[in-house]
Amino acid sequence: MAGRRSVWNDPRVIEKVLSFTPATDEVWRLQRHPDKECQFFRQQVAGRTTPIGGSWQGLYVFSPSGKLLVRQNTLQADKALILLEKGLAAWEALPAEERLPIDPFIYEPAHRWELFYPTDGLVLRSTSRDLPEKGLTSETRGRWNRDHIWFHHSELKEWIPTSLKSGQVHSLPAELAMRLARFHIVDNVSGQEGPFSPEDIEKAEVTITVGDCESDKVTLLLSGEFRSESDGVYKLGETDWKHFPSRTRGVSAQLVGIATWNSTSLRFESFEAAVSGKVWGGSGLNGRRGITEVKPAKVGWFLEMTGDSPSSKLAPAFVDVYGADWIKPPTP
Repeated sequence: MAGRRSVWNDPRVIEKVLSFTPATDEVWRLQRHPDKECQFFRQQVAGRTTPIGGSWQGLYVFSPSGKLLVRQNTLQADKALILLEKGLAAWEALPAEERLPIDPFIYEPAHRWELFYPTDGLVLRSTSRDLPEKGLTSETRGRWNRDHIWFHHSELKEWIPTSLKSGQVHSLPAELAMRLARFHIVDNVSGQEGPFSPEDIEKAEVTITVGDCESDKVTLLLSGEFRSESDGVYKLGETDWKHFPSRTRGVSAQLVGIATWNSTSLRFESFEAAVSGKVWGGSGLNGRRGITEVKPAKVGWFLEMTGDSPSSKLAPAFVDVYGADWIKPPTP
C-alpha cells in the first residue's frame, strides 16, 4: 500500500498498535495461490480454501490460532482505531483454549520468496515519491511507496571495476541494469504498477567510476540513465501480472549515487543513490490517469542499503519475474 498521511501517521493508532504484533503480506497471493498457507488464510476469512476473486486488501486482526477477529479495508485513522479496539475486545472475550497458537504444520508454506533472501549480497530499500513543483514540505510531501531490490552475492563482482584505481570506469552488465529498469524504476508512488518487459526498455545504463581508495575502502561514484516505454501490451507469459490492467506508460530518469566497497571483505559497506525523472501513463491502479508524456509527473527514487531488521527481508514486488536462477519459483 502506498504511504499516505492517514492511518499509520496517527499517534492514537500508533499507540494502539503496541497491543498487537504487526505483520504484512500480499493479499493477492493469499487469495489465489495453492500453497497451504494461502488455503489456511482463505479458510479463516471466507470459510473455504478455494481461490477468492477481487481484492480483499485491508486491515485484519487474527488470534495466534488464526481465528479472524475483525477486518476492514480503510485508510481513515478513526475507523482503523475502532477496528483495533474491536479486535482487542474480541481477543479479551476468547476462551483461554482459543488463545493458544495453532500447530505451524497446518499453515507453514512450502514456498515463500523470502526464502531466497540474498544474505551475503546487496539488498537495497527503494523509497519512491512524488516531487512537487514547490519542493518537499510538510504540506506538499505527497504520496510515497517502498520496495526492496535484491542482488545475489555472486552478482556483487559485476558492480566492481576490474582495476580498483582512481578514475577507472566500469559499466554495470546489462542484466543487472535491466533488473533496475524493469522492476524498480517503476511508477508505484500512488498505487500498484506492473513490471516492464525487456522490449519496453529503451535505455538502462549504470556507470561506476572509482573515486578515492583508502586502504581496503574504495569509493564508487554511480551514474545512470533509464528510459522505458510500454505500449500497454502484456509480454511476460503466464504470471500473475498477466491479469494486471495495463495502458501505455513510460519513465525517463537519471541516477546519481555513491557507494563504499570493502576490497577485503568483498562487500558493500554503504550504498546510496538518487533517481529522478518523469513518469506518465499507467495501469489505472497507479493514480496517473490524465498524466501524459506531454505533461508528465515528476518522481524520485532513493536507494539505500538496509539493515538486518525483519522488515528488510521483504521480497521485491516483482521477484516472481526477476528471472534470476538463484530465485526458485514454487512447484506447480
